[in-house]
Amino acid sequence: MAEHAGTMYIIIIGVLSAVLVGMTIILRSLLRERADLMKLAYTDAVTGLMNRNGFDHFWARHKGKDHLAVLSLDLDHFKEINDTYGHMAGDQLLHDVSIGLRQITNKNQLAFRIGGDEFVFIMKNCDPNKVEILAALILDKISRPFEIQGRNIKVTGSIGISISEGRKVDRQRMMAEADLAMYHAKKLGRNRYSLYREERHKYLKELEYTLRKKHKRKMLF
Repeated sequence: MAEHAGTMYIIIIGVLSAVLVGMTIILRSLLRERADLMKLAYTDAVTGLMNRNGFDHFWARHKGKDHLAVLSLDLDHFKEINDTYGHMAGDQLLHDVSIGLRQITNKNQLAFRIGGDEFVFIMKNCDPNKVEILAALILDKISRPFEIQGRNIKVTGSIGISISEGRKVDRQRMMAEADLAMYHAKKLGRNRYSLYREERHKYLKELEYTLRKKHKRKMLF
């Protein structure tokens, strides 16, 4: 009887071990599938960068404690390229540009394609000097000819930068500041970056408003 009980005990242990191993394999498989699905959900199909879902996910998880820099990148004259050579050529250009952008991403420098030719870089634990170095590096990576459908197509970019610099990190404010600075870079001639400064952009807004009022008066008389 003792020998029979010992045999049954060994069988039960063996069965339980097999079940445990099987459940571990299934659980690992499910976790891998979940990770793959999350990666697909957060990755842009054209560029391989994180997409708007990934961008939203970053802000949802961000605690607002570390210093951030937001760099808003817009490809210059991309619409004209897209209209002239077609959407397939446009997508190929976005893909090729993003190869260079992926080379300068890491855990503290994140790149997102928000839509169309709009990209956002986020630098965590940022130093203002390093932010400007990153902006110059981005421009260097994209400002060159790309061979698209047998043609050499040159593209440049305009970048606007917003840095938290001790202020509370606020997504909407920083994105608005980065966009204002990016449009300022375009007005300066494109293929450059511009750092948001509250006094300068307030002055530019007031100047633009004054010029519009003068233009309306001229139209009336």
